Amino acid sequence: MKTASIHNELATLSTTLLSNLDEVVFFSQLSGFIHQISGEHKVLGFEVLNDGSTLLISENGKGLSTPKSLQKGQGLSGYVARMKRAYYSNAVKRDPIASNGLREESIEAELCLPIMIEGSVIGTINIQSTKKDRNFSDSDIASLNEILNQLHSPIRNMHLYLMAKNLNRELQSRIEAKEKELSNRTNIQVSKGHFDDNSQMIGLSKNFLEVVQMAKKIAAQDFPVLLEGAHGVGKKILAKKIHTWSGRKGGCVVATCSAMSESQLDREIFSSKGLMVQANGGTLILDDIGFTSHSLQTKLLRALVSGEMVTVDTDEKINLNVRMIGISKVLLKNAVEAGTFKEDLYYRLNTVALKIPSLKERQDDIKVMAEFFLNFGKAQAKVLTSGAIEKLSSYFWPGNAHELKNIMERTYILTDGQYIEAAHLPEFAQEVKVEIAPVKQSYVEFTLFDLEKRHIIDTLDHLSGNKTRAAKALGITVKTLYNKLHSYGLIEAREQ
Repeated sequence: MKTASIHNELATLSTTLLSNLDEVVFFSQLSGFIHQISGEHKVLGFEVLNDGSTLLISENGKGLSTPKSLQKGQGLSGYVARMKRAYYSNAVKRDPIASNGLREESIEAELCLPIMIEGSVIGTINIQSTKKDRNFSDSDIASLNEILNQLHSPIRNMHLYLMAKNLNRELQSRIEAKEKELSNRTNIQVSKGHFDDNSQMIGLSKNFLEVVQMAKKIAAQDFPVLLEGAHGVGKKILAKKIHTWSGRKGGCVVATCSAMSESQLDREIFSSKGLMVQANGGTLILDDIGFTSHSLQTKLLRALVSGEMVTVDTDEKINLNVRMIGISKVLLKNAVEAGTFKEDLYYRLNTVALKIPSLKERQDDIKVMAEFFLNFGKAQAKVLTSGAIEKLSSYFWPGNAHELKNIMERTYILTDGQYIEAAHLPEFAQEVKVEIAPVKQSYVEFTLFDLEKRHIIDTLDHLSGNKTRAAKALGITVKTLYNKLHSYGLIEAREQ
């Protein structure tokens, strides 16, 4: 190993690794640094996976577009990962421990060093030499360990990052295995697109995982469900997941309530071959349910309560076993207060209500989701730099996951090279925060009678003139409300 001072270079390397929380960048930068100071033919960077297998992801400072894997215990990287100590062989062609490794025929000697933190091996660095007189020794191991000791902080960060990423990968794998098991066992029919890339529920943030875990718990129950949240947060995806986790044998169909007129939607749902019949034994997802008319809301409520419906085209009475999942971008509670959504249907759906957090409320998930959307289905993976991640995290994402997905797919196509810089991303509009200066109101003299009258009129306006609900909100009887309105001259005495 070269003995020249490398403290300045190490400080720069440490800063780079700390600012780029990505395993490809980490192993590429580290292998490139050691390749430069060692002067040897090749320096390889292996990531050690949870199952003990190893993945070659960098070579001489460059990330591999197609990583190469070795099974548990295979090659020097597998041996070192298992033993948790460095190993070198100055005759690799005759060394049985070094067999089945990834090396060229010209390699004569190889040293493999574990990258460890708190007793866990997260990767290995393999130095390969083509020199026939090259003899690695314990002094080489000591020199390399000194370098890794000075990189303790970035190694610790990478360990935490890989733990989180592996956990998310494992959870997703288990979910997909369970979905496949349920699909094979019950012959579940799902609407087109259920298992495409849009069906991925990606995230590590606490508030997101809490919603997913709650959805899993309620899936096995037959309660109606209400999913609320902004545009693009994944409400429809989660609704389909609930159907899959439930094990219901019938179909899962979606009615987009905002896309059709009242008569069209009525026929679409309640005809003899409509969505309600298709979902019998399964799940009917009512997307944008707040757009339905009172008439349709009444029919949906009747189907929920009685478990039957009469078809609009044949007048046939059909028994139903349908789970309804309502989806809304706006709070239905506000629609109930405004009188545009039936209170009984709301409370039926609200038996279980889940609010999916927006991407702005899931800052920790932006990087994970961006990387997933960037590289999903791509043969060659690209890497987001720290500057790009910072730019993505600072945006307020009004379109949520849909917007992020579209931007990542566009960026992949338009960007040459492996690394995505901040400049490669589009210029995002800045969130405008309007600060309203308090207006000092001048004193106006009026009586308590006038104050009461103004408040009652404002309450009626807010509730679209519904006197029963207004009386309830005001804490008085309906008769008292009518008396007061009569005293104000707003209604005739005969209305009482």
